[in-house]
Amino acid sequence: MRIGQKFGSIKFTVAFLYFFAFVTFGLYSFQSNSPSKSQQETQVQKLLKEIHDEVVEIGVQIEDNFIKREFWMDLDGNEGNKEEHVVVMRHDDGHDLKMTVQVTYYMPDKGLHWVRFAHATKSVLCCIRENGFDIYRSDYSSEEMTKLFPEILKGIRNKKEILKLIKKEK
Repeated sequence: MRIGQKFGSIKFTVAFLYFFAFVTFGLYSFQSNSPSKSQQETQVQKLLKEIHDEVVEIGVQIEDNFIKREFWMDLDGNEGNKEEHVVVMRHDDGHDLKMTVQVTYYMPDKGLHWVRFAHATKSVLCCIRENGFDIYRSDYSSEEMTKLFPEILKGIRNKKEILKLIKKEK
């Protein structure tokens, strides 16, 4: 029995081999282009450090022994409906310096579009070390943090600019 008869035709066999090669090499290249877990963790460490440094630069509020900054964040590009509230708090528990990043997500009311209700809260709790951050608990995956933390960092920097303008006016 010839190969062409066994598989139906040579064209089918060649098409199958091309398809198989395309899928195999396509999956391989997709996997090699996506960041590895250690690369994502390194990126998360870097972003946590930048968030920490920006919040520390803003400084403590009067009579507080911790740093807590809050701001609204916009993920959909529409400044009129900022749906996420972010709190970044750095505190010393006596043994370790800890930082908490908490994001509360809001949804609009079905009848009154300007009214929003909190529907989910996620947070990251980490310990600040000289050589990096130890994440104790996170409601986000590494991939989610690499996407979300740059937006949080942008929000912190925007708030810093507003605070600088307020201080200049005084």
